Amino acid sequence: SDHLIIQTKNDKMRIIRSFNLLAAAVVYHGIFAATSAAAFSLPPSTLTSATSSIHSHAQTVKVAVKATAADLSSQDKATNNSKQHASPKESVDWESFSFSLNGVRTDKMWLSVIPVSFATAAASTTTEQEQYSDSATQCLVDFNDLRLSPASTVLNYGQVVFEGLKAFRRQDDTVVVFRPDRNAARMQKGAARFLLPPVPTTTFIKAVDSVVRSNARWVPPSGKGALYVRPSLMGTGEALGAKPSYESTFLVYCSPVGNYFNTGDLKAIRLQAVKGFSRAAPGGSGFVKASGNYAPTFLVQKEVRERGYDEVLCLDAATGNKIEEAGAFNFFVVFGNNNTIVTPSLESQTILDGVTRSSILELAEKECGYTVIEGEVTLDDLHDIATTTEGTKDDADVACEAFCCGTGASITPVGSVTVADQDGNQIGEVIQFGDGEFAGPVTRKLHKLLTDIQHGNDEGLNERYSHWIHVVEP
Repeated sequence: SDHLIIQTKNDKMRIIRSFNLLAAAVVYHGIFAATSAAAFSLPPSTLTSATSSIHSHAQTVKVAVKATAADLSSQDKATNNSKQHASPKESVDWESFSFSLNGVRTDKMWLSVIPVSFATAAASTTTEQEQYSDSATQCLVDFNDLRLSPASTVLNYGQVVFEGLKAFRRQDDTVVVFRPDRNAARMQKGAARFLLPPVPTTTFIKAVDSVVRSNARWVPPSGKGALYVRPSLMGTGEALGAKPSYESTFLVYCSPVGNYFNTGDLKAIRLQAVKGFSRAAPGGSGFVKASGNYAPTFLVQKEVRERGYDEVLCLDAATGNKIEEAGAFNFFVVFGNNNTIVTPSLESQTILDGVTRSSILELAEKECGYTVIEGEVTLDDLHDIATTTEGTKDDADVACEAFCCGTGASITPVGSVTVADQDGNQIGEVIQFGDGEFAGPVTRKLHKLLTDIQHGNDEGLNERYSHWIHVVEP
């Protein structure tokens, strides 16, 4: 028993396995003793003495093993407590941060470059020589500028997909990342569409984990922002012709941020839809988080902001009446006494499958008991107040709240929507939700649920949604 304890002092799993083997040995020797007694007609006293001795030794080892395991557990706890993330950088006015770089250059980034064959990229697989490294020693480098050829495919033909996710510092000083596996899966889908070798989920999460850990001093204090993490996958080989790159670069960097709409107290934003403008078209790549889906919105965003609105509400290309996204964010409407939530369907392949979007759908149904619908949402739906046959208002069809959501915006209430023609002239009346100034009860409830999960504020939610949270170990 002494030998067993010495050999397993630093390995609790070995202790448990050894004890299980010991228990099996006790049973085996008991059976052997009983068999021997029967075979050789040994006196009962001999059997009793042997069995007693075996059980005595087993109990001694059992007590010693349990004591050693408890001691090792205490040592592990002490070790874990001694390991802590770097504290937030001092003399930083975190609460002043917007969703921007905020004048900060963080410490480390992840960089992995591999060669690509067109056949490999098309098959969405990689050969042994074409695998992104998952070694922090190889890939974690100082944050710095990239060197690219002027002829690189990413610069000339836009062969790039990217992601956005956040790391949060909780009250107990743990640092967590929200649902990185979902971002990894979405990037893999985009990589297949853009003929880039996909990054395996384990490599993606390890890269995010390493970047967050090495930049821990830039994770804001609990409740004062987040560390925004930006993974990018791009074709960096040089070529003059329009074809997929022979080289792929996987990059992850980060920056501390505030909320995208820095409104405070869930103050509502104002949206304007512009007839004749659409973000994406059927058959295109609107479902991919690709750079080329964002730059075309810059002009119309500039125009609506100059008219006093916070963001553009994007309409579909086919009819110009169906709502798709609110700028870079998913759009939701609450109908009928707060019982039904509707968001545009992904079936058109023109809308991004947002991680926050899917989280809200699940929370609304499971935690709130709301009816959740993924389908068409039109401007007419927002305008119309349906009536019964008697001509009275039917509250079930009244759009009483609206909000947009995304990693950057979290959940942001929408106070009103207006529609304009291409020259900026308003069409029709203002569509107002609630008081038009602040979030309604459903928006507030969903916002609290989401932020409580991200910040670990509710033990019940922590347990039910632990699979949504990736803990970054110090």
